Amino acid sequence: MTHSAAQPKSNRARLIVIVAMALVGIILIGFAVWKALQPQAGPEPVGSTSGTVAASSSSPEPSTAAPAPSTTAATTSSAAAGGCSTTTGSFVPNRFTIDALNADEPVVALGQDAEGNIAAPPLDEPRMASWWNEGPRPGSDAGKAVLSIHTYRNGKALGNEMWAGEQSALKPGDLIKLYGPNGEVQCYEFTETKKVFVKDYDPNSDVMVDFEGDPMLAIIICWDFDAKTENWDSRIFFYGKPVA
Repeated sequence: MTHSAAQPKSNRARLIVIVAMALVGIILIGFAVWKALQPQAGPEPVGSTSGTVAASSSSPEPSTAAPAPSTTAATTSSAAAGGCSTTTGSFVPNRFTIDALNADEPVVALGQDAEGNIAAPPLDEPRMASWWNEGPRPGSDAGKAVLSIHTYRNGKALGNEMWAGEQSALKPGDLIKLYGPNGEVQCYEFTETKKVFVKDYDPNSDVMVDFEGDPMLAIIICWDFDAKTENWDSRIFFYGKPVA
């Protein structure tokens, strides 16, 4: 009797334990499901602030956050720091510099001389440049801005420093800067030279006069002085492309 009476109690105890364990399992599973359904707050992108849209976002809504500095902006800032600023339009130059030649000289605006040629600076100005005021201006979006600089037969002019031994004293990449009266600065990178003899010059070419081609700077100096005729038989053209 004692044995038969203890058996039901043991079965009930085991049943209670099984039910309790089942309840605990259900509770744990329910908690895990509830936890999984809660919204997760991920880490903010490095460098962003709360509420801003990341640069890589494809959201069509415009972001009100200030844009990060771009490579182009950095390049422009570097150019400005180096004395080259982007001009907002064309201008009449009144000064130019060529660092490679330690030149910092005035510019005078002139048209044509008495013979119908692009006018050179006054004869007693060995370093001044004249800008041809009937051609494109610095900062224009097309054509060649033309400067003329003297060469003296006995030397001592800036033109004599620019060309020697049948080669340019300027190297590709050297900066030529033109300045305007209102703070404008147009920089040009020297690219190449071209020597043209007066007898071979084609007035229909764009070697000097050009209103429609890519914006460029052309500086002219006289060369090959002929003592017999007292004429300069050739011209040297120094070309530069704008620095953006």
